[in-house]
Order: sequence, then C-alpha cells, then structure tokens
Amino acid sequence: MLDELGQKIVRELQEDARQSFREIGRNLSVSEGTVRNRVRGLVKSGTVRIGAVSNPQQLGMNFICIMCIEVKVGSVERVEASLIKSPNVYFLCGCTGTYDIIGIFIFHTPQEFDEFVKNVIANIPEINRTSTFVVMHVSRSPWEHDLDVTALSRP
Repeated sequence: MLDELGQKIVRELQEDARQSFREIGRNLSVSEGTVRNRVRGLVKSGTVRIGAVSNPQQLGMNFICIMCIEVKVGSVERVEASLIKSPNVYFLCGCTGTYDIIGIFIFHTPQEFDEFVKNVIANIPEINRTSTFVVMHVSRSPWEHDLDVTALSRP
C-alpha cells in the first residue's frame, strides 16, 4: 500500500512522467533525492512502470473485442501461452466462472479478427468454446484515464 507521499508521486508521474525528479520534489515540497529514491523503489517493487501508453484506436486498431474462452480442464496455461504469442492480444487473464480465460483483442478490421479466429483460435485444440463481445464504444481506457491511487487507497 502506498503512503500519502507515494500516492502524490504516482499522481505527478501520471500527469507527466517526463518531468524531472527536481520538479516533482518542488511540486510536493520534498527533496529531489527523496523523489528519486521513492520512484526507484516503486519501479523496483513493480508498483509502477514508467513508459508510454499507446492508444490502439489512434494506431488504426478500430476493431476491439472481448472474448471469453472455455478450455479443457488443466489446459489454461497452455492456451494462454499460445494466445499471448499474438500481437493482437491486448489483455489476457485466467478467471473463475463459466469461462476460464478472458481477453481483450485488438484488430484493424473485422476481417483481421476473422482471420485470427480461423488461424489461431480454431487451431488450439484445448479450446472448447468462445463467446465474443464486440466493443461498440470505449467509456474508460488506460490511455485516457489514470488510475486514481488516492481514491483506491481509502478504506
């Protein structure tokens, strides 16, 4: 869990990860060294990753879908390992419930998705069935909205 200063540093980085540690320190009334050490710790612990987040739609990936996948018992890891080889897999997780895997997949066109289903999904024998939901619009996305660590830290 992040303390108050950690939350403020993360918020500053979300606003502009290119700003200097000195500038962040000035904004938060702490030393540059404090910010540097905190950021180093946050990165090392895997709490944050500093990098660019691309917007798939701005890159021409205008066909986004969510696919729920049911697999044969004991084969979740094998299916996930096969799927994550594809650059079209934006998000993939194992889960509980009716389906074993849920993924977000991005494509340029519906035809590209059709080819993916024919050439990738259909060639994974451990997949029993899928259910696909086509995204009609995006209301909240990681490329437009930052995670509000302050709000999530409240009990």
